[in-house]
Amino acid sequence: MTEEIQSKKNQHPADGQQRVVIVGGGLAGLSAATALLGRGVSVDLIESRRQCGGRAASFEDSEDGSLVDACQHVAMGCCTNFLDLCEQTGLGRFLRRDRTLWFIGPDGSRSACTPATWVPAPLHLVPLLFGMNHFSFLEKAALAWGMVRLAVRQKMSDGDTELTAAQWLHSRQPERVIQLFWQPVIESALGESIDLVGISAVRKVVVDGFLAHPKAADLLVPTEPLGEIFGEKLVAWLRGQGVAVHSGRAVTGIQYDESGKATGVVCGQDLVVADAVVLAVPWRAAKRLVPKLLPPVDESFVGSPITAVHLWFDQKIFDLPHAVLVGRVSQWIFQGEEENSVSSEKSCRAPAKEVEHHCQVVISASRGICDGDRNELLETVVNELQEIFPKARGARLMRSRIVTDPTAVLSVRPGIESVRPHATTPVENLFLAGDWTQTGWPSTMEGAVRSGRQAATQLLKMTDMKAECVVKDLHKNAFIRLLVGQ
Repeated sequence: MTEEIQSKKNQHPADGQQRVVIVGGGLAGLSAATALLGRGVSVDLIESRRQCGGRAASFEDSEDGSLVDACQHVAMGCCTNFLDLCEQTGLGRFLRRDRTLWFIGPDGSRSACTPATWVPAPLHLVPLLFGMNHFSFLEKAALAWGMVRLAVRQKMSDGDTELTAAQWLHSRQPERVIQLFWQPVIESALGESIDLVGISAVRKVVVDGFLAHPKAADLLVPTEPLGEIFGEKLVAWLRGQGVAVHSGRAVTGIQYDESGKATGVVCGQDLVVADAVVLAVPWRAAKRLVPKLLPPVDESFVGSPITAVHLWFDQKIFDLPHAVLVGRVSQWIFQGEEENSVSSEKSCRAPAKEVEHHCQVVISASRGICDGDRNELLETVVNELQEIFPKARGARLMRSRIVTDPTAVLSVRPGIESVRPHATTPVENLFLAGDWTQTGWPSTMEGAVRSGRQAATQLLKMTDMKAECVVKDLHKNAFIRLLVGQ
């Protein structure tokens, strides 16, 4: 890999194309590279890790060598740019669309909540909201009214300070509705506690994720490990389109000329020349590389943790594709990959094969959960599953693994939008991408893809190519536009 980069030192493509170097192989960098295809530029993508994909990654299971997602990632029907990227690159077939959201109440009651397809928005939500068996009729009506009130454009601040979700909700919604709907939904969608997240981000989720369109709340679940989808298949597709992808190479600096324009990136002793640079790395890494171009991210930007509890049982413990577990420490549960067989040393001649069934419990905003005691967390999660699913009571837990990403998402706290940087920078040919930049979306896969496409759009404008790489949101009908003030 070093020789390949060194061979490009101080060189430009033979056909005279401009060279774009993308630093970072997460979804933001990969989407920027995809957006630039066919635009008359040569693209080099440099990733410091051995595999691309960023936080949409998998780890190798120590038992059978298969890939297991570090944390379950899902998209929604409103994630138009993420879904467009998957369709463009042939990855759409690896996403399963679940129209029914399963909620399991504190008493174990199941609610199959499916938006209607035969009525216009927002009436499509009536069967979803009123299908929640753990709420009374009055609580369901309060929830529906709360969504409408939140959607209507209004003042969402107390003086100069934006309200948190908790502050807004506690004066407008029943406490039980907050605990059994708003808290798990908001924390799952935004990755942050309702006590910390700004109400404007919650409004974004309600409007775009629920109210805007009958397909907005559809759940898109990867059917193969993220490491295979984005780290292997997407990278292979990009290489097949002529993108040079260099993994295992860390960029240590940006080189500028006397006028202040970026002329290349430094990888240790190597220089990769560039006519333009897209910096698609996490905010702390970006701050190290371009400290003078960013706001004080160390003070203004805070990460929020997400924890995944991976469990392997000797039998399948539940029969749903996924479920939202309300009123519990566990927030979501997902079926894992297809069952695997592992060796058991019960017989010296021919080891028997035991079947493992994998499931994953995801807990967002997991800061300080169970006081940091991983054994207590594991016990709590298993006990909750046994309370909910009868089959779990007779199942044997064969093994487990707890994975926590302490900065899984950008904490969208009040005021964060005012300091999230745009794709453009004071350096005319250096652009920013990442779910932490100003995309109009929270820190999600959709936000990451949009950021890469926004950076590509601005880069193309620099070269006098008028191209809008960001695709439109789902269509909002006239009533929804009037309701939300658009």
